[in-house]
Amino acid sequence: MRLKIDCIDCTSKNCFVNKYCSGDSLQNISNSKNMNHYEKGDSIFREGNTMLGIHFIQKGGVKVVTPNINGREQVVRLASDGDILGHRVLGEDKYYFNAIALMDTFVCFVETSVFKETCMKNPEFAYNLILFYALELRRTELRVKYYAQMNIREKVAVAFDYLHEIFGTDPKSKMLNIELSRREIADIAGTTPEQVTRQLSDFEAEKLILRHKREIQILNHKGLENIVRNYKIE
Repeated sequence: MRLKIDCIDCTSKNCFVNKYCSGDSLQNISNSKNMNHYEKGDSIFREGNTMLGIHFIQKGGVKVVTPNINGREQVVRLASDGDILGHRVLGEDKYYFNAIALMDTFVCFVETSVFKETCMKNPEFAYNLILFYALELRRTELRVKYYAQMNIREKVAVAFDYLHEIFGTDPKSKMLNIELSRREIADIAGTTPEQVTRQLSDFEAEKLILRHKREIQILNHKGLENIVRNYKIE
């Protein structure tokens, strides 16, 4: 499905373009971008695809993954409304990760030449892109450092904290704004579906969460945070 929303009319105020571009630059991106719809499980780009530009999530959710040596997916990053995809391969010829929709997702695509022109003409945009890269790198390094020290309970707790941060919960029901299988939670936590199942049962017994098939209700977010209070990924 192809559609188009003018950047000026876009409701995704977290979008990097909307936050740091204005005037002619914003209109140039709006005029030149393509917008596509992806259903859950669809690939936005795959490892080995030619890198042609940058993707911005208008609405939805995406996992950035790479297969490990056993063929299982390892989640590198989660992304939602307003987030950038594909930026890590700027200057390269091909993508080296897979980006897969976790739900119905609308993505704006901006060709590399347009994106580079925007950076060159907008110092504020370019500077905030550098800050964004620095934040991402710091958080990735901390995750690598801490995951090696965490037990299963801590890994699953930090996975839920990450999901809560990226996708949030419904204000009334406290349900995570995303439905995930045990396998998907395990890929985020860096563990197995069997270990996730046991840990979810423990969390339910402690009244931290409540399961409704693939929906997760966060009963005590502070309690989950306390499990990983010694690991600060900021």
